[in-house]
Amino acid sequence: MRLVIGIGNTLRGDDGIGVRVAQRLAAQHSAPDLEVIACHQLTPELIAPISQAEQVIFVDASATQPAGSVQAQPLHLQSAPPLSAHHVTPAALLMAADLLYGAQPRSALISVGAQDFSFGERLSPPVAEALPRAVALVLSLLEPQREVT
Repeated sequence: MRLVIGIGNTLRGDDGIGVRVAQRLAAQHSAPDLEVIACHQLTPELIAPISQAEQVIFVDASATQPAGSVQAQPLHLQSAPPLSAHHVTPAALLMAADLLYGAQPRSALISVGAQDFSFGERLSPPVAEALPRAVALVLSLLEPQREVT
């Protein structure tokens, strides 16, 4: 199974880009071995589906990238912070899946540079323009054995 997890708060402008990517993937690209999850934040409950996946792609907004930029980076277990109930990272979930289940799915984080985190459901123009590029990047990484370098 391949798993895409879109993260974000759709009520805080550009922070919702991860959820929007997940929603678009779920609506337009179905496959029997593809599971798409949209969530407000990462939680320990995601460890089980991550442990069953051969590949996991996380999608989230970034406050440190230029607005509208789309980047992919591999995730490494060695850099995972400890799992906390208050702040869960993609790397920490991957580390927990390894420790609890011996699972080490191929993984990547796609981040989209955001500029507006104010209250509202609308994406800023550069982030709205980046949405199809982010979806295309996810799809390209889901191709068999394609990894981020």
